[in-house]
Amino acid sequence: MTVTATDLSLPESAYPPIDLSALPGPFVVVHSLTTLVDVCLNRDIMGLPKSTTLGGVERMRVSAQSLTRAARSFARNHSQTGVHGINTRLLPGKTAEYLRERSIDGADALPAAALIVTAAGPSIDLAHPDRTLTSIYVSSSAPADLAELLLDHWDELEDARLAMEKAIAAAASATAEPGRKRGRTAGKATSRGQADTVPAEIKSVAQQALAPGLAADIALFGRMLPELPGGNVRSAAMMAHAFTVDAKQLVTDDFVTGDEWGSGGVFSNLGEQYLNSGTLYRYAALDRRQLRANLAAAGADAETVERTAQQTERDWTTAVAYALPEARRTRTGSWAPPTLVVAATTAAPYTAAGAFETPIAPPAGIAAANRLTAFLTRLGLHAGTGRWLPPANEPAPQLPHGITWEDQRP
Repeated sequence: MTVTATDLSLPESAYPPIDLSALPGPFVVVHSLTTLVDVCLNRDIMGLPKSTTLGGVERMRVSAQSLTRAARSFARNHSQTGVHGINTRLLPGKTAEYLRERSIDGADALPAAALIVTAAGPSIDLAHPDRTLTSIYVSSSAPADLAELLLDHWDELEDARLAMEKAIAAAASATAEPGRKRGRTAGKATSRGQADTVPAEIKSVAQQALAPGLAADIALFGRMLPELPGGNVRSAAMMAHAFTVDAKQLVTDDFVTGDEWGSGGVFSNLGEQYLNSGTLYRYAALDRRQLRANLAAAGADAETVERTAQQTERDWTTAVAYALPEARRTRTGSWAPPTLVVAATTAAPYTAAGAFETPIAPPAGIAAANRLTAFLTRLGLHAGTGRWLPPANEPAPQLPHGITWEDQRP
């Protein structure tokens, strides 16, 4: 019997793109409402769902950092641009992998990779040469570009490679000494001095390999890479902390596990988790001019920059409308579509958070939609689109002038 593989591809209609690229205005704003039941999208250091107080009432909160990560992951998975950024400490190790694939001996690959990454700017803990001291945000093409640069200058860099290999061996030996202090406060042997052994022209090319290029998510969300000249990129996207329009409803969920081969006894690993319910208001904005400036820094022609900017904007707008953090998703079913999305262009990217200073009594979804759209009529939106998925087929609220409804099919 022949078994036909199931098609696991994601149909386009699962997340209909939100396309405002033909509409005028220097900014794009996205306002949305999503009703969530018994979830824990974002926890604090104590393991409790994050919260904030507004209007004298405690609300569920989802941090801007958590939402940004969700949007980045969503946009990358659904992007049509191809090039994306990677937030990592493992650039030397990944570069060494490329070298080994090109038949470089494993004993030579890692010291060489550590050398070229150091030459580009980031420092390396010589006791752990497969990683940088801090996380860096680079184009996904960086390891391959650095590996090719090494191969082009392999013989020229022989002395520098051997010096790095000795420095790594010395650091490993020092780390293994009995009684040596360990931990985050211990002094670390770093690779900073090794950069001086690399010719200036090779350093310059290595630094270019860490440039963001046309990586859409770096152009969107920016980066801080102070060790690299010109390494900082100003974020074109703004993401606010999300909060519920209604009061926080905290639930303690106790659970146990049972021995399925036993006689019904309960294991001792009694546990608990803390969950929230409510209607979440989210806001994000995109500076179109900053996005194009970031992409243009790659040196691409104007047509390529504009095409990439428009596709990146579509990916971002759709991502911030639909993407939520995935914490506890498999045990809380938190993959929820928005009840309301309003995406528009504007000259002033105002938030509508002030509309919810006074909390809404549950059920809050419909009342929140009416309050939000009424508030938005006063914010000077140029043009845009709205998507409406009411809980019980309620009529859509009145949209601001210039905003039109379209069908939403999650």
